[in-house]
Amino acid sequence: MGDKEWEAIRELSERLDRLQHELWALKACQAGWVHPVERALSQRGLPVVAHGDTTQVMVPSEAPQEAVDRFYDLMRRYSFRLFLRDLIRTSPKGSLEPLTRYCSLPTVRRYLKELQQMGLVRVDAHWRWQWVRSSVPSFGPTLEWYVWQIFQREFLAPALFNVRLDRTRHGGDYDVIALVNQRLVVVEVKSSPPRGVEMPAVKAFLNRLKDLQPDVAVFLVDTELRMRDKIAALFQEALADFGEALGVREVSRLVHELFHIGHTIYLINSRRGLYSNLRACLRDAFRWHAQSGRWPGRQGREHAFGV
Repeated sequence: MGDKEWEAIRELSERLDRLQHELWALKACQAGWVHPVERALSQRGLPVVAHGDTTQVMVPSEAPQEAVDRFYDLMRRYSFRLFLRDLIRTSPKGSLEPLTRYCSLPTVRRYLKELQQMGLVRVDAHWRWQWVRSSVPSFGPTLEWYVWQIFQREFLAPALFNVRLDRTRHGGDYDVIALVNQRLVVVEVKSSPPRGVEMPAVKAFLNRLKDLQPDVAVFLVDTELRMRDKIAALFQEALADFGEALGVREVSRLVHELFHIGHTIYLINSRRGLYSNLRACLRDAFRWHAQSGRWPGRQGREHAFGV
């Protein structure tokens, strides 16, 4: 072997050594990295026990990024979300008729083809379909996943979903928690229509806010029905017990079917889009609290949630 070959081997060996040291340094950095939302919660004395469980989400954690992106794009459509709810409730290999309550038959077939291309279902020549893996029991976790994705993709905000906290007084389960402009935002996600939401769920939500002390809280119902008739009325009734602690006693309309309680708690539906509605609430909260000076520190949150 000549001098040139030995020199090439030596240079290659040195390069491998450098890469190995860089890899060790990268692993050390990752070992000490803490998610920004998890850090914010820990600083409030609320350690995160678990988060991000995807076993009940329609898109598996090992799905290719292309499939995840396509599924996210489809989830923007209210008709697709209604289709998925019916798909979960429908027996595989049966008629497609139960899937046409909110979609035309051509749309149902197109959605099934999309799911087949993502590897979620199999469809035969007679349009009989079946799940590729075991079906999920409900649409709720998938909707939580979608809202979590909205915060990351649209607001460029760190977020966690399906969060379980330790050391709470009123139950430590939260659907989505995000950190937007260093302010803690929590979203309760309801996949059922307004008729499926009752007073115990509203009071449980308000009680959990006392534990979490977020800067902004959103009660999201994935429906295009009016919020005034049922959801806003429930919260108005709940203010008889919680209003003094919240420092406000009235549910007010923000715009269209979006409502707020003291520009801190928001009640929203899906009409005009989930992202658009979340954006409207966040813009209102940041604008109002900036003008009122109620976000200089922790005192404003204590007043808002009665702790």
